[in-house]
Amino acid sequence: MTGAVLLGAALAGAGAWLLVGHLLTPDSSVAVTKLLSLRLPDSDGKPVAFEQWRGRPLVVNFWATWCPPCREEMPLLDRMARATPDVQFVGISVDDKEHVAVFRGTNPTSYPLPITGMDISALAGELGNKAMALPFTVFVRADGTLQKVKLGALKEPELQQLLTAIKPAR
Repeated sequence: MTGAVLLGAALAGAGAWLLVGHLLTPDSSVAVTKLLSLRLPDSDGKPVAFEQWRGRPLVVNFWATWCPPCREEMPLLDRMARATPDVQFVGISVDDKEHVAVFRGTNPTSYPLPITGMDISALAGELGNKAMALPFTVFVRADGTLQKVKLGALKEPELQQLLTAIKPAR
């Protein structure tokens, strides 16, 4: 009898884990499709269409000029973007164009910094940013699948490992 109760509890727990952990989790492919559908202005007002990067590995960093950890990780992201030209880096600035223009004037980056407001938080949440905090970085494989998301500043060893995971095999 005890064995049957334990088996029933185990099966119920497994069912709950499947339901909560998998069936009710938003489909990340839908969120990546929304991400690749974005068209945001840069600090000069020129549109940046994310569709142009479909089929390429992608690192999307959500950041803001008012976020100290975001500013601190920018040199690392820029250095790695230069070192891995087969991966497209993008920094979605949750800010206004004046602040981004000033920041970019003193902190040039080799990758685009399109700008949006807090309205991007819904998409960030769908991508896995449940805390709605910054910095938040999304790693997308060339086939459009979400490899990993990272809340908080990246460190070089972790970033190198994640870049290796999304780069196409040679």
